[in-house]
Amino acid sequence: MKKRASTFLFIILYCLSSYAGDSIKSKFPHYLAVNAADGLVFPTNKFVSGDYRIPHYTAFTLKYGITSKGDNWKDYAYGLPTMGIGLYVANFYRNHDLGTPFSLFLFQGATLHQFKPKLSLNYEWNLGASFNWKHYDAFDNPDNIALGSSVNVHVGGNLFLKWRLSKRWDLSTGLGFTHFSNGASSLPNRGLNMANAFVELAYYFNREEPATLLSNPHPTLAFKKKINHDFMLLISSREATVDTTGTGLASPYTDRRFKVLGLSYAYMINSNYRYKWGPSIEATYDESSGITSWREEHPETHKMHDRTKMGKVKDRFSVGLSLKGEMSMPGYSVFANLGYDVIHGNKKDERLYQILGVKIFLQDNLFGTFGIRATNFGSAQYLFWNLGYTFEQEKKRRKKL
Repeated sequence: MKKRASTFLFIILYCLSSYAGDSIKSKFPHYLAVNAADGLVFPTNKFVSGDYRIPHYTAFTLKYGITSKGDNWKDYAYGLPTMGIGLYVANFYRNHDLGTPFSLFLFQGATLHQFKPKLSLNYEWNLGASFNWKHYDAFDNPDNIALGSSVNVHVGGNLFLKWRLSKRWDLSTGLGFTHFSNGASSLPNRGLNMANAFVELAYYFNREEPATLLSNPHPTLAFKKKINHDFMLLISSREATVDTTGTGLASPYTDRRFKVLGLSYAYMINSNYRYKWGPSIEATYDESSGITSWREEHPETHKMHDRTKMGKVKDRFSVGLSLKGEMSMPGYSVFANLGYDVIHGNKKDERLYQILGVKIFLQDNLFGTFGIRATNFGSAQYLFWNLGYTFEQEKKRRKKL
């Protein structure tokens, strides 16, 4: 998981730098921000429900970011984006079985709506790696079924109001959501899902009169509406659990990785620079579907061994239909799917699934993605890589009668 986390951070940094490169060459506005949050942990598994319920948690974040200058039409077309890096520290008041975790993450945000020159509605997403968790251990920490590794993926999103207090200071307040898991790279991995309210104070070092969406001096280039046909190849792997009844196994968690392969197609309606959406179909081959395991004595050495039998090939296939949304920035985009398996191979997973990821454009129409697939809004199935290609089709205008 540590190797995946470092690769994950490198990929996200690359896609953020694709937009920031031009700004860094000039004297861009940059800032430091301090964020204080208080929230709750959703009782999505027995480790954080019932007697183990966490009444509330607190978190503090230090961020360094850069923001748009507003000196070109792209800044306004993409909502005056901001981006940067942050350090996150959380306190669950459960150090004995959760530890004192911290995260390093990259963030990107933009303005959704400008109410007044000094008041706007904004969003921000966070993506990175978290460290120093006390994870599951059969002897020392057997109750922690939420996290199976000390290093986990950090995914977060914020929706907030931002006030410009002065030339140097901004104040923001809003709601946030955070998810921690290792993408089922180590089991158990039920994950932690949290919601919070926060206050953030930002100081700008070299900001002049800030740009706003209400005062756009640069005419935006006309956007040609089009349809994107996205074809993707998925490559991943996952661990799995088995029924231990009558098997002699000490644990339901297999110490083995199983291949996951997939093909998908998305019909994306692209009507402006920032957003596109449409239906998608995902076909998946999951090698862990239907496996059984047991402990058996070798007839010659008389040593005990754990054995695994693969399930039927026909039961390893699933086909799901989903609705996909994508938010674009120059060089990369963030996407999410909400779907349902109409053909459901792996019966241990729920039919309702969610996909969240980042798309990085390698060439004009060739892209790669990295993300996570989960079920029931909290139970991770696996981390994945995609390689895809987009065929563009210009949207035909209807002729007026």
